[in-house]
Amino acid sequence: MSESFDVAVVGAGPAGSAAALSAAKQGLRVLMLDRGERVGAKNLSGGMILSRVLEQLAPDYAVTAPLERPVEHQRLMVVDGDRALTIDIGNAGFVGPPYNGFTVLRRRFDAWLAEQAAAAGAVVLSEAVVDDVITEGSQIVGIKVRGPDGDVRAKVVVLADGVNSLLAKKAGLRGPQQAHDLSLGVKELLALPKDAIEARFGLAPGRGAAYAVIGDFLEGVRGGGFVYANRETVSLGVVAPLTDLAALKVPADEVLERFKAIPGIARLIEGAKLLEYGAHLVPEGGRRAMPRVLGPGVLVAGDAAGLVVNTGLLMMGMNLAIDSGRCAGLAAAHAIAAGDVSASGLGEYRRLLGQSVGLSALTAHRRAPDLLRRKRIFTWYPKLVNDLLQDIVAVGPGRKDGLIKIARRHLSARQMMTVAADVLKAARSL
Repeated sequence: MSESFDVAVVGAGPAGSAAALSAAKQGLRVLMLDRGERVGAKNLSGGMILSRVLEQLAPDYAVTAPLERPVEHQRLMVVDGDRALTIDIGNAGFVGPPYNGFTVLRRRFDAWLAEQAAAAGAVVLSEAVVDDVITEGSQIVGIKVRGPDGDVRAKVVVLADGVNSLLAKKAGLRGPQQAHDLSLGVKELLALPKDAIEARFGLAPGRGAAYAVIGDFLEGVRGGGFVYANRETVSLGVVAPLTDLAALKVPADEVLERFKAIPGIARLIEGAKLLEYGAHLVPEGGRRAMPRVLGPGVLVAGDAAGLVVNTGLLMMGMNLAIDSGRCAGLAAAHAIAAGDVSASGLGEYRRLLGQSVGLSALTAHRRAPDLLRRKRIFTWYPKLVNDLLQDIVAVGPGRKDGLIKIARRHLSARQMMTVAADVLKAARSL
């Protein structure tokens, strides 16, 4: 391929397709390349997409996108052995316009988003491996595509090639990644009848739920779990730090099985049929671990830019990917229109990111990675919470104590100071 494009996008995940769609809508000649046999082929299971993020990119998404269920219930489950505290944030207003979010299946959703980019005029090519960027001096002017396709020239290159972005390293925008900034996500997609899902999750017909789960089910491995109710499937999985898995020599699939054995989770998926299983790396270093997101002729979006937020209560990956891709497409159009695709000319990207949910979420939750490195968040606190609640709700012989006396039974003065310090840290992190 010897053609030249205004924008070349590497990777057709949510970030890449959002960048291609956004740039194509501005009238630019856009090429998007993906190494999979088809867009979405490598994507597993699903998650929750925030409606406001998607609406900015594709206003008619509610009619055209392959959505599963509008999420009415977002639940936090704090687990200690066979005990669990579940907090349900339910809002019937979430399931009507303008909605709050939907569960989606990545294989179908990613293919749809790439189709929107193609419909807007972008050229989308699968089974295309990009080995390097093309530079002239310090300026990136294209990409090297493996095989007969050859080199592709572009005024702006958008790198949306995932957490292990080798191209971002070759472009000089990031150094080696640190193991403590990476987690391993293990996912499954399970088939269940629609009626069974709605009965077990306590849902009205057609409505959805999303669970975030923390607790001792990982037995010394920090991390958390998630569950999403789809139409006739359930997406679930765990995310755990690579350093913990390596130090404790715990296989990732064993962690997932422990999670599925939690009574509250096992009840939801009993008798379900396995459809998909897979694992992938997740960047969780937060704002501190972000690479440079732009350079002369190049922008970085999505996981490649480290745009993932995990606070234990909130997990945002797809949403930040889509929003960063949208910003990248707009910034590329702005720079090309101005005739300046230098790092300075592409500086609009940083401004747009700062005004979007992407960088603002990473900044707002910048202390979360340090908070989640404290193992007691996943071990001691779930036990403490469930101990306190057990004593509060249990009725036995003799005098019933109030909350303060119950707390003093379980906490020393020093532990109370630890709790106070952690609450303050959590307030600043979450």
